[in-house]
Amino acid sequence: MKRILFLVSSLFLLTACKSTLPPESSYTAYDILFGRDYDGASFQFFEMITEESEYQMLLKDPIISPYLKPNDIQDNNFILVNLGEKPTGGWSIKVEKVKILKDKVEVVIREIPPKGMATTAITTPNFVLKIKSKKPIDIQIINPGK
Repeated sequence: MKRILFLVSSLFLLTACKSTLPPESSYTAYDILFGRDYDGASFQFFEMITEESEYQMLLKDPIISPYLKPNDIQDNNFILVNLGEKPTGGWSIKVEKVKILKDKVEVVIREIPPKGMATTAITTPNFVLKIKSKKPIDIQIINPGK
């Protein structure tokens, strides 16, 4: 019984002393601020938002603005990604890699097709990515079958 109490108290002490991460995922190079299957553009594109004037567009969007601070553009860049019009539901976008290098940021995004049966509704998946750096961005979108 004394051994069990010793183990439980030791475990409690170790977990109580463990450092905790802040609620924001500040230890990653990026955050996905918003993503949805509809309301994107009908053609595939990405737009890098690096300047204050461009950033105002995001601040005015009622869906995205709750995730932003007015001065976020001073330390971060943003990427708006649209997959374009897709003939079915189930399409998604996955961030494969965001790597901050000495002189730039490499971003690789993968287009994921639906698995199995999918709805026949036309969708336009899109998302906004916050890159925690002001370095120039090299972006690559990997499309299946291309």
